Amino acid sequence: MKDLANLTTSLPDNYTRMMSKVQEMMPRIAESSESFYKSSSQLKTVSLDITELTDIGAAKHILARIENKKLAIEEAELKLRKQRLKLSRKQLAIETATDEKAKDLELEILEIRTKVTATENYQRGALREVAFLVEQYEAICQKLGVEVITEEMYEQDQPKFHVMRAFSQGLAAARARGGTIDEGNFIYFQDLGINGAAAQREVTALLEMEQEMLDNEILPTFEVQREWLQAVANKYAPEVRRQAEYRGFVPFVPEVLAQQQVEA
Repeated sequence: MKDLANLTTSLPDNYTRMMSKVQEMMPRIAESSESFYKSSSQLKTVSLDITELTDIGAAKHILARIENKKLAIEEAELKLRKQRLKLSRKQLAIETATDEKAKDLELEILEIRTKVTATENYQRGALREVAFLVEQYEAICQKLGVEVITEEMYEQDQPKFHVMRAFSQGLAAARARGGTIDEGNFIYFQDLGINGAAAQREVTALLEMEQEMLDNEILPTFEVQREWLQAVANKYAPEVRRQAEYRGFVPFVPEVLAQQQVEA
């Protein structure tokens, strides 16, 4: 970026003053830009990107993000190696090239260097994202008191995960619809084996409790909703497996798991 002035040779003369200021600022801009070669901020990642309501659901999301970023880093590394090899060959070729051929090679070398710089920037950003996500995975493992989150833990968590998701979505819809759950979330409850009328009553009870708090000039915090979601998850999670069993399925088969739960 610091050589930008050399890359804009076709600009009119009256752009010289502009380029002088741009050139002066480029080192500071390059340093600041290093902070933003990533897809999300740390806070956005753990608040708006990873929204799963159970610890293991969040861990699954984190692991998927790590795998995607790892793949991107590996692809970037392969691309860099190819670009650097090509650059080395061009640099060797220019030493014995004719003047006309040397001009072509100079442009090709400039193009490769630009690609290398861009790839390196985003590779470093991806590495920082992976390091942050690894910290989050470790934090969840520490919270759960385990070294590894196993497939068995994931499967055992799924009924609670889906109940919490259904009630969270149903509550959000009800807040926007005068207290009534929408059709899509009623279908979600039905598929899980939860009676829609019972689900509506749970949502109505929470909304009434919150309104009572507001009437007494107490602002409900999100902790109220978290505790409610935990309560309905514990209450209705068994219904999910019962619904699968009623349909003739076996909802949990430990013999086909990659690994079973590891005791802390």
